[in-house]
Amino acid sequence: MRLMKGDSLIHTQEKTKVMIGIKDIMSKMGIGRDSAYMIIKRKEFHAIKIGRRYLVHEEVFDKWLREGK
Repeated sequence: MRLMKGDSLIHTQEKTKVMIGIKDIMSKMGIGRDSAYMIIKRKEFHAIKIGRRYLVHEEVFDKWLREGK
């Protein structure tokens, strides 16, 4: 392919989240905010708190979810 002056190639890369938050947990499980916080605070998987936000590695959460909560 030959590019002319002013032409450009656009490469699209799928952006995926590595860390998920409370809203993502709510969406994945179909639960409310209070239940999502309760799950995080049970400490059945590693979660980090940054300011007021809790974040969980998505793969860790998905594995926990698959294994039966």
